Amino acid sequence: MAKKDKYLVGLDIGSTKTSILIAEIEGEFVKFLALGAAESKGLRKGLIVNLDSTVSSIRRAVEEAEGVANVPVQEALIGVAGNHVRGVNSRGGITLGPRPRDIEREDVRRAVDAARNISLPEDREVLHVLPHEFIVDAQDSIRDPVGMVGQRLVANVYVVTSSIAASQNLVTAANKSGILISDTVLEPLASAEVCLTQDERDLGCCLLDIGGGTTEIIAYGGGVVRHIGVVPIGGDHFTNDLAVGLRTPTPEAERIKRRHGWAASSFITDNGAIEIASVGDRPPRAIFPHMLTDIIEPRAMELLSLIRDDL
Repeated sequence: MAKKDKYLVGLDIGSTKTSILIAEIEGEFVKFLALGAAESKGLRKGLIVNLDSTVSSIRRAVEEAEGVANVPVQEALIGVAGNHVRGVNSRGGITLGPRPRDIEREDVRRAVDAARNISLPEDREVLHVLPHEFIVDAQDSIRDPVGMVGQRLVANVYVVTSSIAASQNLVTAANKSGILISDTVLEPLASAEVCLTQDERDLGCCLLDIGGGTTEIIAYGGGVVRHIGVVPIGGDHFTNDLAVGLRTPTPEAERIKRRHGWAASSFITDNGAIEIASVGDRPPRAIFPHMLTDIIEPRAMELLSLIRDDL
């Protein structure tokens, strides 16, 4: 194995934080080596609005990770997310021949390719093709048809598409920071691979990735992806609500949100006074946890309502 193939690097350029993870491949296992993070500059709701600032954020995160792992970052996988990502169901199939025969792996690939062959606007590209099920002649709900016998093979798939410009801007920012991008991956899909068990996917569940500017949604049912979505509310909205409602600087609002914030009053266990900074030269003052909840809970209800509507 070449030296560069010994390491796996993932790059996540978020609205508030840019992170890069370095891991070492040891046989069938992956060993964590380092995580570098830097404040994101130049992004808004997952989209790059200032390329140079984004490049600077990537470089700072890379320097931190390289310093810990003592491994140079040359190539990486990059995550794609944001409200430009879409998903659509599609179907396609192939005829195996005039007589039934064994289905091979190449036949499955051809059927999936036929299903992904959908008409897209010029500004969009296919990010992933996720098989739902296969149909062999009249038999449906087949997970893996290899080795079965039939004359026609049909694939039902979920096609994930993204904006070419949005994805290419991420790749360009990484390239300008000295990193080659080997592949792109849908961030909620990567999160689900780590967080969800196979039982959870089979029984049906929804995973939420609440970022700074948006919340990514991925829903599973019957072991496969059934839906992806994005709602335009993230952690920054909660922080801004607190900053305005309590008349405190944004960094202070972020601090008290993380340390003392609850989305519902029933979760509060300690209602003691909390000292917070005031705006300008005004002296600090005391507030109480229920005052935070009065601000956070309506925004949380709005977020959950949008998620429900999206699903």
